[in-house]
Amino acid sequence: MNKYEFTKLQRKEIKRKLSKENKRKIKDIKAYNRLLTIHMRMLGKKNKEISEVVGFSCQYITEIVSKYANEGIDSILGGKHTGNNRNMSVEEEVAFLEQFRELAEAGQIVTIATIMEKYNKKTGKSCSDTTIYRLLKRHGWRKISPRPVHPGKASEEEIASSKKLTKRTEGCWQNVTEVETTSSSGIEM
Repeated sequence: MNKYEFTKLQRKEIKRKLSKENKRKIKDIKAYNRLLTIHMRMLGKKNKEISEVVGFSCQYITEIVSKYANEGIDSILGGKHTGNNRNMSVEEEVAFLEQFRELAEAGQIVTIATIMEKYNKKTGKSCSDTTIYRLLKRHGWRKISPRPVHPGKASEEEIASSKKLTKRTEGCWQNVTEVETTSSSGIEM
């Protein structure tokens, strides 16, 4: 088993990063656990013991120590994701959505499918509808739901008077036995 030996400079660096002042600066709990992993390894703890404390697998602990040895402390403290995976800048998105704003103001219906089709052509990549929904939300667009009542709907009085005019006073159904008795009594065979 290869055992990594920590130099005095590395030991001071790890202790300084784990000090109370620097502990508050570390916002990411996983980054703190990676630093704690290095500290525990520096104290001579085994992977299994470290795993029980920080919740990482033994293999991942070995990877963290190796990464620290090769690349330094910033490699284990830095975040892994950049967060901006957009295909367009904010200014390009505004310019892109302006064409749809003009269509919407002209009274045409703008759907996700049409926006997604043009978005895919512009970026040259295929995207999901969630990407479009997030794009619209970022720029303050909202889904317009249909009106609960048609604006040209007749008033309640007009509807009530219309029903009175078309309402039948007599039933249109007759009992079948009544029809047979009247027809059979009138005709003799």
